[in-house]
Amino acid sequence: FSRPEGMVLLKGLLAAGITLGVAAVFPEHLAFPFFAGVLGLIVGVYPGIAMASPDVESSFSHWVVAVALLGLGLLGLWYSALLLSAAFIIHGLWSLLKGFTALGDGVPEGYPAFSLSFDLVVAAFVAYVWATSAQI
Repeated sequence: FSRPEGMVLLKGLLAAGITLGVAAVFPEHLAFPFFAGVLGLIVGVYPGIAMASPDVESSFSHWVVAVALLGLGLLGLWYSALLLSAAFIIHGLWSLLKGFTALGDGVPEGYPAFSLSFDLVVAAFVAYVWATSAQI
């Protein structure tokens, strides 16, 4: 990684650390709903991107990804937090994919690296909490 990309990765890690720190304030039974809310905030920007995009295919894909990730995250609250963890991983990969395709037009240069580092840390933490708790 170049120096700017490395700094963006570190910023993603810092943002994830802050998010985990905020989650630590909540009682354990509220951790997964908190992370589902974080996911909702993250994917909530995609409908806005879709409405601002003149490209119909790009708009459609943003809506589909937003609904699918939010649905997967919410299913994680009812069935298994591993689904919530998977939603963060898929979001990180989606952000990375956008950086290499026309879907990424207008995306800030460092966003894919920031998003991937943030999402992977949060996904790993959600999976860890799931594995070490009685919650399923």
